[in-house]
Amino acid sequence: MPALNRLLCRLGLVLGIVLGAPSRATEDTAAFRQRLLHDLQAGIERNHAALASGQQPLTVAHVWALSGMVNVHRQTKDDRLLGWTKDGILALVKLARQADGKPQPLFESFRHLTPFCEAYIYLKPRGMFTPAEIADIEALITASVATHYDYSDFGTHNRALIDAAGFYYSAAAVPDSPEAPRWRAYGASLAADSWNAWSIEDASIYQPFWLNYTLVLADLLGRTPEHMKAVTTRFYFDVPKFLLMPNGLLPDWGDGDWTHMWAWNTANLIRAGSYYHDGEYLEAARRMYDAHLAYYQGIQEDNLYPLGLALRWLDPAVPFQPLVQEHSAEVIDDLVSKKITFRSPAGDYGMLNYRDQGPYARWQREYQYATIYAPEERPHHGHSDENAIDLLLSDGTVLLADGGYRARVEDGWRADVFHNRIVARTGFPPESDIFDYLRADTTYHPVTTEKIHFGTFGSLDYSRTRLVDTERGYTGDRIILFAPESGLYLVVDSIRIDVSGQKVFCNTWHPDKVLKQGDNYVVSWPDRIPIRQEYWPNPHHKDLLIQFLDNRDKITLTKVIGRRYNLSTVFYQYLKGYFYEGQRLTFITVLRPHAPGGFTPAMLDDVKVLPSEHDDQRTLGLTFTLGGDPVTVGLKLDQTIGLTNRRGGPRFDFRTGRVEYGKLATDADFAYVRRKADGSRELGFMYGCEVQFDGRTLFDMPLGNHPGMFGETVYPGAKEFKVDQIKDKMPRWHAVVR
Repeated sequence: MPALNRLLCRLGLVLGIVLGAPSRATEDTAAFRQRLLHDLQAGIERNHAALASGQQPLTVAHVWALSGMVNVHRQTKDDRLLGWTKDGILALVKLARQADGKPQPLFESFRHLTPFCEAYIYLKPRGMFTPAEIADIEALITASVATHYDYSDFGTHNRALIDAAGFYYSAAAVPDSPEAPRWRAYGASLAADSWNAWSIEDASIYQPFWLNYTLVLADLLGRTPEHMKAVTTRFYFDVPKFLLMPNGLLPDWGDGDWTHMWAWNTANLIRAGSYYHDGEYLEAARRMYDAHLAYYQGIQEDNLYPLGLALRWLDPAVPFQPLVQEHSAEVIDDLVSKKITFRSPAGDYGMLNYRDQGPYARWQREYQYATIYAPEERPHHGHSDENAIDLLLSDGTVLLADGGYRARVEDGWRADVFHNRIVARTGFPPESDIFDYLRADTTYHPVTTEKIHFGTFGSLDYSRTRLVDTERGYTGDRIILFAPESGLYLVVDSIRIDVSGQKVFCNTWHPDKVLKQGDNYVVSWPDRIPIRQEYWPNPHHKDLLIQFLDNRDKITLTKVIGRRYNLSTVFYQYLKGYFYEGQRLTFITVLRPHAPGGFTPAMLDDVKVLPSEHDDQRTLGLTFTLGGDPVTVGLKLDQTIGLTNRRGGPRFDFRTGRVEYGKLATDADFAYVRRKADGSRELGFMYGCEVQFDGRTLFDMPLGNHPGMFGETVYPGAKEFKVDQIKDKMPRWHAVVR
């Protein structure tokens, strides 16, 4: 019974953080620093007591606690910590001692070598070791370093930089070693790729490692001012801040775990906030800290190292600043990060990842392909999640999650089929089990991606991202419409066949736990989020309706599979056959969060596809309601509609590009009109020159007659080919028309 009470207490604390328990609005940075210090002291004392009593065996992981001890000692001057650190260092030396007295290389993982050296460097000048003990410690360091002479594993990623830090810290710990110059040379070579550079990793658990070790190494080498000035450094501080969820967690993507990297991200954000005097970073760090401490109920051994760094770096004079994240946004950029978050003031959160392997660091990526056996991996540690929705959260409830880390290489969890995205294969699969046919190929196949559009337009947020798969011969645009006031998502996947042949396309979703299902829909709620050997309890404040529209010729199925160390239900819809170059296919998915048990069949009738003049899937019209108001959306899936007059410019005109979507007529790539109860019309669009609704013109670009830079007319071509109505395109527009 006491164990059950503890579990219920822990669950209540978790839900309090996740669902928005009262914030520490009156806590200033100095008070937070004192709280962090107190929590670290408690974690260190708990760890020390467990080792002293024999409840916890001594392992190489104890180095995390040793580093934490010295960083706490910097603040408290508690001499007990020096004694515990000394005892821990000598205990690890004893653990490594072989029968002949020589040390085995205990720190073959350089993740452990750096904190061990840091603790030793802190204690050595204080005269706490005898000459014999110093010789034993330095022999252990030397033996450990020698294990990494035979490979380099270079590149802008965590392992290379961690190894670089290990070499440099070993040289700092044993500066008089005959091997020290070699260690520094190895460190310089492996670190070179990571200074002022973009990481080749796209993985939630590895980017924080990489960034943290760049910070530690910059401190050691005296290059912190230069490093912190670099735009790339600031970029990787911004990634976790921009991605922070309303519940204080970060989504996992690529090789990722739900909670395991929180302490490293917290330390990095604290470093940024303190150094740049930017309280938003500190507020993000505090939210992350509070959410995870509520779950873990204390600081575990492996987090004593990064949180010790956080304590060392935290400047209590920098005040917290409110971090307001209530609107959809691109996560920094569309060249490296390639992520979009969909947000609302009510706490809705969705994350689209369209990151490909990138057009940079080619020789590093090719080296990874040549030396590491990870056929499912997009270098480095990346998954096949291009154009995937990696996370969907509503009212504190996770409704869709990423594929997780991996159990074994052959389980294939990095493969495209384990993500919420379109999955494509060539060939002609049997009718028996289409999902097993897709899963038979888990090898990563490179694709390229780019953003076409992103914008926020009041009632609707809109994105369009493109994936080009030259190997399988298609181009896929994923269009997402998000309604912040209701949390509704409409996901349109428009596919253009680039190379004719036998192919299969599967619209794949992973709701995890299906509560109800019918023709072309499921209602779901994952009751827990697996984290390897742990489970994050998922509050049940929302269910998710996943509905497929426009189902002609498509087959819809569910299947129980292994995913995220758990049995999980996949919901998918596919088309297969021989497809011709230029042919277009469309998948339409409705994602509707709603109250638990609140599903009604009427929800299935809300979003409708408008009939079009030609059933060639070059355009798509949709209608649905928001707050009782009818909304009409028009999407030009084929953006070449309206391109005319190729003998001269402009190459578009409204009459040729005009498409009717029920009462809506426009040449825009995307447009919507919301008919409000007061008689007004809200409109938004991207890349168009005119919007009409129910016979009324709501927006119209004037005719073009403005002279150019050198006095020429707007139309530069031959006069006999000039169109009579020259209008330029407005890139984006949002207005309410009375």
